[in-house]
Amino acid sequence: MPKNMSIFSDQNKKKYYITIVLFILVCNSIGCGLELPSPPPDIFYKYNELKVGKGPAHLITVDLNLDGLPDLVSANAKNNTLSVLISKGDGTFRKTITLPVGSEPTTIATGDINGDGIPDLFTNSRGGGEFISLLGYGNGSFLKLPSTKTGRVPLAIIPADFNGDKKLDVAITLTFAKMEIFFGSGNGTFSKGKTYLTGSRPFSGVSGDFNSDGNSDIALATSSSVSSFIRLYMGKNNGTFSSPIAIAKGLAPLALIKKDMNNNGLQDLIFSSSKGDNIYMLFSRGDGTFDKEITLSGGGGPFALTAGHFNSDSQIDIAVANSRSSNFSVVIRTTNESFQYPTRDYVVGGGTPLAITSGDYNNDSMTDIAVASNAKNSIEIYLQRKIFK
Repeated sequence: MPKNMSIFSDQNKKKYYITIVLFILVCNSIGCGLELPSPPPDIFYKYNELKVGKGPAHLITVDLNLDGLPDLVSANAKNNTLSVLISKGDGTFRKTITLPVGSEPTTIATGDINGDGIPDLFTNSRGGGEFISLLGYGNGSFLKLPSTKTGRVPLAIIPADFNGDKKLDVAITLTFAKMEIFFGSGNGTFSKGKTYLTGSRPFSGVSGDFNSDGNSDIALATSSSVSSFIRLYMGKNNGTFSSPIAIAKGLAPLALIKKDMNNNGLQDLIFSSSKGDNIYMLFSRGDGTFDKEITLSGGGGPFALTAGHFNSDSQIDIAVANSRSSNFSVVIRTTNESFQYPTRDYVVGGGTPLAITSGDYNNDSMTDIAVASNAKNSIEIYLQRKIFK
């Protein structure tokens, strides 16, 4: 089994594995003694199922009431609500709080909008052409502020301080090839800045200092027939950005996350792809460039991603919600350059998982997983069990 699967083309990868499986089956029948590679241990068990609003499309983990326990927020696209679930610290949650928002919310972001040290929330309104800000009271309840108008069909919400004034700003991507910058006033209102062309379908994005100059940059995943790569916009600390740099060309990125995957203090990029049911990881060099992508496999239709320590070693692993195969896959890291294959897969009841997140939901110092069933309108909690090597 090769350490780096990226040497295979997407078209040949499935053919390769089929050939290997057939070879091993034949070889076993004549006594070669070879065995199929085994998936990782059964690391997680389903512990709890929580009802949320209709059509959960995005999940985040954040400590909303500052008690040291990770809470959950779900964006529910089919009934125009957010669901807030406050953790009890034992894998269970208090009664779901429902927050009405704009039409068709499909993403959530968090940050401190007004500088009071309490987490606040943002969500988009695809149907209303706006984003909504909600100020947290620190007890799981929120004050919904007047919405901020955007261009047509807003997608991603990317919060950061883009102009160096210590106040939270947001970048909003639009379905039709644009990104809008909005500057925060510190009281929950926002003023519009510059608009940037992105290529069509900029589905998701993250902010980070990718070139180590102290300024907030933006990485966008764009996926269409004419724009299929990651675009990097380097911030100038005045609310403007340099012309984008294209990386990971032709890989049809969908959901994009950032994580320091090799503990060197740099933010690496991981994204799912509509091409070949693949996931890709890009190690940051810290100067605005990235190493060649490392390819790993999810299930059918890999979509939302989360990263964390999903076993007892020191490596950071990946979990992906597979929309087409109605499960999520845990992809275990073996070294800084490779991942174990095959994956360990967990069926999601009701199917169509579009959202996944992770956190220590039962306060045992191990990272657990929450995954949403878009069809069943629920969140399933999977707790990690201790696996000794």
